[in-house]
Amino acid sequence: MTGTEKTCYMTLFIVIMSHDTIGLNITVGVLPQSRHIVQAVRKILPDLNLDLIYDFKLTGETFYDRIETVHSKLKSQNIQAVIGPYEETVAIATESVGVVYMSTTPVSRKSTEFMVQMIPSVADYCRALLALVIKNKWTKISVFYDSDAGVELLEKLTTNHMFVVRAWKLQVPATRTEVREALVKMRKFLVETSIVFCENKENINHLLTEARDLAMLSTSPYQWMFNDPGTGPNDRIFYEWIIYEPGDQFSNLLTKYQEIAVNFTVFNVLEFDSFNNSYAPDHDRMTFALMADAFMLLDETRKTLNPKNKLEKRKQRKSFMQKIKKNKLTGSTGDLRLDSEGKRSNIQINLTAITGPSYFLKGIWKSNPGEFETTLQLFPDSIDPNRTIPFPLRDRTVRVVTILERPFTMLKRDHESKRGIDKFEGFAVDLIEAIAKKLKFKYELYLVHDKKFGSRSEDGSWNGMIGELLAGNASMSVAPLSINSQREEAVDFTKPFMTRYITVLLRIPRRETSYFEFLNPLSPVVWICTLGAFLVVSIVLYGLERIGLKAKNPAKISMRESFWFIFGSLLQGNTDASPSTVPGRILTSAWWFFALILISSYTANLAAFLTVKKINTPIKSVTDLAQQTKIKYGTVADSGVMTFFKNTNIEHFSKMWAQMSEIEPDSLVQNTTVGYEKVKNEDYAFFWDTTVNRYKTIKDCNVMEIGPPFDPKGFGIGVPPGATYREELSMAILRLSDTGKLHELENKWWGSRNCPDLSKSSSDETSELQIDNVAGVFFILVGGICIAALVCLGEYLAHMIINAAKLGKPQAKPKEKENFL
Repeated sequence: MTGTEKTCYMTLFIVIMSHDTIGLNITVGVLPQSRHIVQAVRKILPDLNLDLIYDFKLTGETFYDRIETVHSKLKSQNIQAVIGPYEETVAIATESVGVVYMSTTPVSRKSTEFMVQMIPSVADYCRALLALVIKNKWTKISVFYDSDAGVELLEKLTTNHMFVVRAWKLQVPATRTEVREALVKMRKFLVETSIVFCENKENINHLLTEARDLAMLSTSPYQWMFNDPGTGPNDRIFYEWIIYEPGDQFSNLLTKYQEIAVNFTVFNVLEFDSFNNSYAPDHDRMTFALMADAFMLLDETRKTLNPKNKLEKRKQRKSFMQKIKKNKLTGSTGDLRLDSEGKRSNIQINLTAITGPSYFLKGIWKSNPGEFETTLQLFPDSIDPNRTIPFPLRDRTVRVVTILERPFTMLKRDHESKRGIDKFEGFAVDLIEAIAKKLKFKYELYLVHDKKFGSRSEDGSWNGMIGELLAGNASMSVAPLSINSQREEAVDFTKPFMTRYITVLLRIPRRETSYFEFLNPLSPVVWICTLGAFLVVSIVLYGLERIGLKAKNPAKISMRESFWFIFGSLLQGNTDASPSTVPGRILTSAWWFFALILISSYTANLAAFLTVKKINTPIKSVTDLAQQTKIKYGTVADSGVMTFFKNTNIEHFSKMWAQMSEIEPDSLVQNTTVGYEKVKNEDYAFFWDTTVNRYKTIKDCNVMEIGPPFDPKGFGIGVPPGATYREELSMAILRLSDTGKLHELENKWWGSRNCPDLSKSSSDETSELQIDNVAGVFFILVGGICIAALVCLGEYLAHMIINAAKLGKPQAKPKEKENFL
């Protein structure tokens, strides 16, 4: 206390201790928390002749006024001893007049000549805690404290370099936000052993409440509960909580967590029994026991006093103090022997393990062990191995973070009119719904605020869904979050519920419209060779016909008829003239066979060209992207795919990463929505999970997926580091897989296909002919009509001109026949 403190009210009860045989009376001043504790002590110590004389309030405006008030009361009432919680004003006053002060709470100042510390010192608890840490070989420890007593513990722990200690000092009282932030940091550092060295009851309550909300008061049923390494794969329990309990005032807090199968270890000098407090129901058992021991110690010491001793009052009181220090009594709190400074010299601290509704003595620590004893003795665990450990999230509502990614999580069309989880749909939504029903817990689904999956920045912090898990905002993430080494170091993952690969999504090249597509079945060289063959065969046929008839008979096929016959044969037509010589007919037969094969091949190839939809893309595989610069490529920034390209040692992938990160930094997009827009509107290739790419090709017929797939990884449910409900989630996923539920969900969201598979050329993938495919044939027909019309018109005009010319010439008169008769 200081002089600036406000008025302090303390009730001082004055009692007379007397003994009929000796007749020596001792006046004792008692500073209790309430008068009921004095009445409770009288019930268990009926032989004490305790008579309540009076009580009054000690007041004072300043610190020194209160000391003076206490001093005057002690002298006027001739008090020989004071019992109660430590008050600095009382300590100074009692020391000045030589009155024994038996404190039932820790003493904050240096011990004085007439001070008796009934409660074990903080140093003893610190030594016991250090011994337990060393015995269990713990390497990481967190300490939560709210007073100077915690500093003393830290001094003990930090002097030993066998383990790492992280400490968080809480305000008195601390807010739940402050406590939660400390617990989240503890979980982030993967610390599983915590020492709670708090004196404020509200801080203890906040710690346990927030730890439960973060699932840090749970032991997985798939983790073995025994310290014997031979009983299971792990040789110790997840989340050890060591609670410093000097006043037995926190035990009732633990009764709220009887369904939690975590190991609490309470350090106390009393045997743990939070339900047996019938003598002083309004007070903690420790205070009650300490006061009872103090009364017993004074009474036994009084019996040894000589009433005929005529020493000076100060010397009498010194002698009384020396006799108190030399006692050999054992009380409710153990051995009551004191050292020269008035502190308990032979302390035994009990280590009580509390697991669920059961508790047992886990061990004892002695400050002065016997010759063949160790300071710390641990006993075998007595937990029922067949007990049922409940799922830590059962009947609770947990927050689940996700990200918009088709078809895993999508907003419904009418999401604006809905609330909560009803706004979402998709594979991930159905998955968490099935798991929640199986494990019987409720959940709230929310979208990650920065729209990122999660990656670590240069300062070591995480963004995206990983950051939400580490910050304690979410209990799990359900999304297409791939498991990689960096993320596994930061958080924990369940068994994969799906395996993904990486593929490339490209826009289908737009095919240019060609009216003369019917020319495509034959290459230009074949068309030229066919035309040449037509000319050569026509000329040769005419020559063979002329030579074969030896010019005595005019040839039946003229040069014009020869060309017309060969052309008609090629198109499977018919003409009036035909070869009449044997050489001509042999040539004609060869030409007909040539035409048969050529037309058949053309027809078959034309059918394929006009009916089967083929895609000619400059990119045939993923590696082709690294060998060109026309098409840009990239992925989502701060994603697992980006991490693969960034860390890979494969040559062409490393080259791609250099292109994406340095030469074309805009290739890295903020989210998949932006990536798919770039694919549709630009020459851009998007690297992403094959599960999502496949869904895009199903719903959008203008994009296609290019492989081969690479970098296989699993999608898992992310949980905070050390979360003990991970195993239950994994088992739920495996059961869903065994029953075919996962396969059913995959068929639901990836089963229906609206677009043809362009990589296959089957009859199911063909399409009907459009006018664009055969327009050239109509053009030729129209061209033939026009040419024929022009030729006809030309012939008609030529005929008219010839006729006109003939009509314009004078006609020669016929000569008259001479009549010779």
